[in-house]
Amino acid sequence: MIKATQKIAGWILSVIRVLFGWMWLKSGYDKLSGGFGVESLIPVIAANHDSPEWYKAFFSHVVSPFSEVFDVVIPWGEILIGIGLIAGLFIVPALVMSVFVNANYILADMIFTYPTDILMATLLLTGKRFTAYVSVERWLYAKWWKDWNGAEKRM
Repeated sequence: MIKATQKIAGWILSVIRVLFGWMWLKSGYDKLSGGFGVESLIPVIAANHDSPEWYKAFFSHVVSPFSEVFDVVIPWGEILIGIGLIAGLFIVPALVMSVFVNANYILADMIFTYPTDILMATLLLTGKRFTAYVSVERWLYAKWWKDWNGAEKRM
């Protein structure tokens, strides 16, 4: 009975992970193909009353001078998060980066759905064992574990 429950939980969380990854992939692709520009956000964040002062200073002194870099890094970061979650490879780093990116969006006072995205990433991180049930990681780890144990026996 427990084994069946674990399989069901694994499939459900794996599907949620893939859908969450699809959301990230689509968001990154939309930014990449839609002419996303960080430069246009700088005056908005500077005038925003809800963003913390330290974040405004970070945005104007770090992000602004390197806006061309951030114009590429942000969409590609979202695309890589999506690919990692969909494929089930580097799941934990992808989910941690998902929380980091969403926290930055919240600090910039772009609330929208980001708190629910952080909650979703936290749920998937908490259930990591089941989140990776259907994934490339699960297959690779099993193969590596078998190879590693075989190597130990030969020593």
